[in-house]
Amino acid sequence: MSAPSTDGSPLLMVLVKSLAAVAAVSASTAVRRAASTACGYGVVAVLSSVSLCFLTFAGYSTLQTTMGSVYASLLVGCAYLFAALIAGLVLQRRRH
Repeated sequence: MSAPSTDGSPLLMVLVKSLAAVAAVSASTAVRRAASTACGYGVVAVLSSVSLCFLTFAGYSTLQTTMGSVYASLLVGCAYLFAALIAGLVLQRRRH
């Protein structure tokens, strides 16, 4: 009797190993891109927050000089409250 042929088996294993290597390279590239994008958004968020703090302080200082500290605090607080309410409305409208 003759033994079963194993000619197709090594070729199939090479193909599977090649596909696994391509998948691993693709996955690592995707992870690297995602991490880079996340870090970029993080930097933008930090810089925007710092900018907002400086702009708020400058506006508050100007209002405090012209109107007094109580009215300046009220105006800045109301401006942020109004911005938060508008953002909440926008988010609510997107959901429905």
